[in-house]
Amino acid sequence: MYNTIYLDKVNLHFEEKKVLHNISFEVKPNIPKCIVGKGLSGKSTILKSIIGLIKISSGQIKVNNISVEDKKEFNEVVNSIGMVFEKDALFDSMKVWENIMFKSLNNDRTFLIKESQKLLKKVGLNVRDAFLYPSELSGGMRKRVAIARAISHKPKFLLLDEPTAGLDPVKTNMIFNIISNLCKEFNITMLTVSSDVKSALKHFKEFIVLDEAKIHWQGSRKEFLKKPTLLIKELL
Repeated sequence: MYNTIYLDKVNLHFEEKKVLHNISFEVKPNIPKCIVGKGLSGKSTILKSIIGLIKISSGQIKVNNISVEDKKEFNEVVNSIGMVFEKDALFDSMKVWENIMFKSLNNDRTFLIKESQKLLKKVGLNVRDAFLYPSELSGGMRKRVAIARAISHKPKFLLLDEPTAGLDPVKTNMIFNIISNLCKEFNITMLTVSSDVKSALKHFKEFIVLDEAKIHWQGSRKEFLKKPTLLIKELL
């Protein structure tokens, strides 16, 4: 299916340690999906496997029906994926506008600044923030700059690793609102990892619960709220 992420029986192990075990799910357009679970359950590893940063041991990952194993074709697919890392991964030596437009820095400087300022407005920041350095930004501002960078090349997919980590409840809801609105506006297929289950429930339609490298449960927000398992009760 168009703009779909597909995982089938994905396994990953380092020597004797199982990092992912028999992971299967699908992410479709207009149905934002969130992976939740306790720490070190393998949540972030799934995102890194999808973009090819980590090579899986067995199984299949396809994005737009192209396998991550097909290096030549998948390199083109990677360009259609926006990624927000947990630590935001901004370049401290570059100004905000340079961070946002990093993939296009060979183009005209004036054009890039204007484009970055359009994106800053979309994530609720001031156009003057384009000329600041990351060290001059608050944690919430850094997250929003990272989101602006992730959508700068008009991706079809957006992967977010703990986009609200370390933020207070007000900023957390603001970030989730920004993400949700951008995905609707640009018709982006979204997969997020979050430890903030209660906030995520306000913004995502489908959930995957990971536990000890395996999928413990997956289903709709409505079913999740019925607390079908002991682990889900603990997460809530």
